[in-house]
Amino acid sequence: MSDTRYTASDPGESGSSTCEPSLSREPTALRYLNLLWKHRVLIAAVSVVPAVIVALALSLWPRKYTATFVYERPLAESQHSILLQRFYSQENLDKIIDRLREQGLSGYAGRLNEARVRQSFDKLIRFEVSPMYPRRLQTTDPATSTQISAFQARLLLVRVRGNSEREVLKAAEIVTGNIESVLPIYDIRNDLKESIQHYRMLAAQIEDTRFTLTLDLQKEQTKLEKLKAVGAAASEAVQGSIVLQFNDVQNSREFLPLSYQVRAVQSRIIDLQETLAGDARKYDFYLQVLDLNGRLLSRIEESVLTYSTAQQFVDFLGEQLRTCKHEALSDYLKSTIRKTENLILVNTRAGEKPVVYPVPKEVLTNSGLAAVVSLMVAMLAAVLSEHRRRQQRDPVPGSSGARSPQ
Repeated sequence: MSDTRYTASDPGESGSSTCEPSLSREPTALRYLNLLWKHRVLIAAVSVVPAVIVALALSLWPRKYTATFVYERPLAESQHSILLQRFYSQENLDKIIDRLREQGLSGYAGRLNEARVRQSFDKLIRFEVSPMYPRRLQTTDPATSTQISAFQARLLLVRVRGNSEREVLKAAEIVTGNIESVLPIYDIRNDLKESIQHYRMLAAQIEDTRFTLTLDLQKEQTKLEKLKAVGAAASEAVQGSIVLQFNDVQNSREFLPLSYQVRAVQSRIIDLQETLAGDARKYDFYLQVLDLNGRLLSRIEESVLTYSTAQQFVDFLGEQLRTCKHEALSDYLKSTIRKTENLILVNTRAGEKPVVYPVPKEVLTNSGLAAVVSLMVAMLAAVLSEHRRRQQRDPVPGSSGARSPQ
């Protein structure tokens, strides 16, 4: 007879062996739903508590305020990038921070200084354009690329945020004052540099053509002397009938009497003399403009490092105009004043006093998002906890916790 002592298991083992197959035969989705239903109270608590905490925190957190300023000015994408680089430059932010402290906004100045270190200015001052610039997709069509590059936004929006209406209004006054009065200094400096480059090129062209014109003048004067010598050697009767070649270009020949040729050369000499005299006057004017622009550029470079405004530079130009005695240079100064005033007008905002709006806290949205995240974490934790519990109850055969056969 065979030994049947080891065929029967203890009651605990028989119970587990009868239950596990039934559980394993259940669908996976149903098994997990039963598991989540078993821990429903814990999952609900873990999901609701963080959402309530987030809602309370947002409700008790001090409200933020914002003011939006609109500038009606066309801006290409490159111009917008240059504007941001100028505004967030080291020297310009130092000016704004100093003004904020002078107005009693040391806290806002400190936050702006911290934002400069972290490069996170959007929480305090944000620049936007409307309409938005199109995305620069990879394209092989030159026409499409040209259209994207030529696109210009029509509105520039500046949003200033703060902890109170008073703080927003005072900070916005300093920020907009900087945009409208200080940043045009950079445009004026760029315009002066372009003007200096332009007049240097004009002066160089005169210097380059002066030798050629002088050589042509000497050639015509020599030709005139020789023609007069020919005329003096001939008799009056013969001179009237002398015809010499005057022009020979691409087999097109013209023959004029000697007296006409003398007059043509004399006219050419007068033209060259007047050209040289006009170039000399232009050259002298260009040098005066370059000297003036050099002094104006030095004044602008000093203004960039200090809190000088574009209007102060216009006043300085007016002083230069009153002391200028040269008529052509006075006209150039008047033109410079007009262009500078136009640069200031471009940076004028649409409204003087915008409405200050409280920034929405979005309590429902943020608390709902926290509840969803917490629910997912709680469900994952419940599944992992149940899986670990089963591993501890039914260890894998061959492990240290498994029962060895007798």
